[in-house]
Amino acid sequence: MNDDQITIWKVLGAVGKGVAKSIQVVGEGVNATAKAVNDTQIAVRSSMPVTEITSVFNTTDKTLRFVNRETARDEKEVLGQSAASLKNEQTAGAWVPWYDPPRFGDFAMRRLEIIVDGIPVIYIWQKGDYVYWTNRLDSEGRPAKAYKMPGITHVGGKRTLVVRYDPDQGYSAFLSNVVDSPR
Repeated sequence: MNDDQITIWKVLGAVGKGVAKSIQVVGEGVNATAKAVNDTQIAVRSSMPVTEITSVFNTTDKTLRFVNRETARDEKEVLGQSAASLKNEQTAGAWVPWYDPPRFGDFAMRRLEIIVDGIPVIYIWQKGDYVYWTNRLDSEGRPAKAYKMPGITHVGGKRTLVVRYDPDQGYSAFLSNVVDSPR
């Protein structure tokens, strides 16, 4: 048997399996179909929306480093008083990691960091319906206190991360509408 014949048999086998599965669903009746539709609706409602940071706008005079601890490819240096796109060959931006113990319990790998002069000054993650941030960790490396991210803080959609510095308040960040043009 040559390779073309083997490929034809694979295709016919796959089509046969699909037909058999369709007959099985029809045979199980309307109840099975209704259950499948209901299960799909439940899965869609419980799926987690993705918040994607497509660019970082650095309003400070310092160079900052944007680091996604969950995905190493999402790392970018942003010069003071400038903006940088997080788009690359693999992605249109950096997804904000989920941290919601116990389901997502390893905070060391479930956060974005803004680093200035080698020191993390802001940690960012999403939990439930909102994106959160903190500037301190407890003795076990978890957020000492969580704050809702200012700006467009609800989860889901594309955002620009804006980083600021105030001599009295320290570093802060907020999420805004996407500033860069879509491609």
